[in-house]
Amino acid sequence: MLTRQQIREQRANGIFQEAARVLCELGYERASIRDIAEATEMTKAGLYYYFKSKEELLFIILDSYMDDLLAGIAGIDDAVGDPGTKLRRFIQFHVHLYSGDIHRSKLIIQDGHCLSGEWRQTVKDKEKAYTEYWKRAFSAYCEHRGQKLDHPSAHVMILLGICNWIYKWYDPKGSLTPDQLAELIFRRFFDGYPG
Repeated sequence: MLTRQQIREQRANGIFQEAARVLCELGYERASIRDIAEATEMTKAGLYYYFKSKEELLFIILDSYMDDLLAGIAGIDDAVGDPGTKLRRFIQFHVHLYSGDIHRSKLIIQDGHCLSGEWRQTVKDKEKAYTEYWKRAFSAYCEHRGQKLDHPSAHVMILLGICNWIYKWYDPKGSLTPDQLAELIFRRFFDGYPG
């Protein structure tokens, strides 16, 4: 049997998931609290129990998304030693999270800039921490392969750009599974196309 606290948390999670869908589909600027209230079958006053403004709602959604990204990548970083396997698993994790959580994935890219002040800085700091995991793994993999690259940070941002951009075109229900896509990204980025 669920406790009252667990029921409240489930309700809040449902509200934030539905709000992420509405914000994603309409865009942060166009979406209104009324749109979110209708989608969640709540009153506007009821929604304000969970957040005080539309910007705070966006922050809660994006901050929790970054927490999920950081927890996942840290777990892989701790569990995997081999540089190639680690980078493969990073890509796999990223692709799986993006394809399984498309609304928050789109919001972080399309509307993260709508946050201001401390909220924007908090999300940016977490984005930077996430990118640092990738930079360390990328550098370790290149060193393992005996490669010295100029501007490794630029290479990491290109790789993350490839992984991030899948939200624009990838259909996880299509013929290419998330694992196959992750492997394709890894092979093409690091090994190029067959001659």
